[in-house]
Amino acid sequence: MKNILSNKNKIIIALLALLVVSVLSYGGYVTFFKRAENVQAQNKVYTCPMHPQIISDHPGQCPICGMTLVLKTTELGSEIQTKQDTTVKDLMEVKLSPSQQVLANVQTMKVGMKQFSGEKTFNGYIKVNEKNFSQIATPVAGKIVKLYVNFEGETVGKGQPVAEIYSPDLVATQKEYLIALDNYNQVQKSGNEFATEQASSLLESARMRLRYWELTPEQIGTLEKTREIKYSSTIYSKYSGVITKKYFNVGHWAMAGEAIFDLDDLSTVWVIANIYESDIQYIKSGQTAEIYSSAYPDEVMNAKINFVNPVFNPDSRTLEVRIDVANRNYKLKPDMYVKVKINTYVNYTLAVPKNAVIRTGERNVVYVQKESGVYVPREVQISYEQDGYYAVTSGLKDGDIVVSSGGFLIDSESQIQMGMTSGHEGHNMNTNNDEDNKINPGQDIMKDMDQKNQK
Repeated sequence: MKNILSNKNKIIIALLALLVVSVLSYGGYVTFFKRAENVQAQNKVYTCPMHPQIISDHPGQCPICGMTLVLKTTELGSEIQTKQDTTVKDLMEVKLSPSQQVLANVQTMKVGMKQFSGEKTFNGYIKVNEKNFSQIATPVAGKIVKLYVNFEGETVGKGQPVAEIYSPDLVATQKEYLIALDNYNQVQKSGNEFATEQASSLLESARMRLRYWELTPEQIGTLEKTREIKYSSTIYSKYSGVITKKYFNVGHWAMAGEAIFDLDDLSTVWVIANIYESDIQYIKSGQTAEIYSSAYPDEVMNAKINFVNPVFNPDSRTLEVRIDVANRNYKLKPDMYVKVKINTYVNYTLAVPKNAVIRTGERNVVYVQKESGVYVPREVQISYEQDGYYAVTSGLKDGDIVVSSGGFLIDSESQIQMGMTSGHEGHNMNTNNDEDNKINPGQDIMKDMDQKNQK
């Protein structure tokens, strides 16, 4: 009987213990979920706009950058948590709340077409137009007995006498010519056709030598009439221009064909511009150019490039291009320095502000607004730069909305969410590598940006 009562008491005690445990468990359960409901009801989570990994349930300051923590909803936090489970493409997207956009000073603009016309200025100098270069030389060996042009820089016209020369050969040829002339006249009277033909041939030979030695037909005619031998012959200029070089003075014995003057026609001159190696790609024959001279600061001379030297100068590391310029009133002097402004290109293409392009050294990235508050990076190819804009050759289309201000902060946010630093190449990541997805709580994006700017 006692055993039966003892067993009943044990059962009662076990039931009472089970009841107490159930009551306590139910109370803990109710208390826990009520507390969770209160937290959810409050719906207040504070985070740093620059360091979203900093999460707090009360206001304060960011321990990394010192910025005041801002309020964000648990819904936004769930978006960030959800994003961590998405694909690589989604991980590249950055979502910012309105308050974060304001703090990051995010501004956008629509991509459109813009005309790019490039101008580059180069150093240049004036050079004699080699097409207009000529020389006055002695037609026959002899002694210079007189100069009509005595200094460099003197202007000479075509047909003007420049010097007189005594030549024994010329004197002898004049005598031979007079003898051949007398012989021809005598033979012609005889009526012998063969003898007349031979005499005419000798006379013509002597005449041709006088002509080769640049005696004019008038001088030869005077010799025939007066029969006076000239012991000096006048040298006439065949060209017009400016004497740029005088080689000899009176008394010099010159060889046949030896130059005594250099003559340049300066009505047109060459402008030689030195193009730097990095700018060769922009220069082509036919491009228009403006020439400026410090001697005439208010005047601009317009011309076109008509020759690009195919040989690069290894000493100056420049390439010479040639421009023909009309020299009005001979204002441009050889070896004068000038400035040459060349219109290198005129294109109509897509354009983005310089601030919109993040240049890493290996690639160029812009952030495109996918929807309100959502931004995706896109790699672009750029070429020209003008008035604070880049010409875009690929990567964007007309009408795209790009971030024109705050792109660096968005890029930093993207890299934080991807578990990268801005020094890593590109915007790709391996989602299977958990270590790469971890956030470094000691990372200071503002300091990273300062170091990047100092470099």
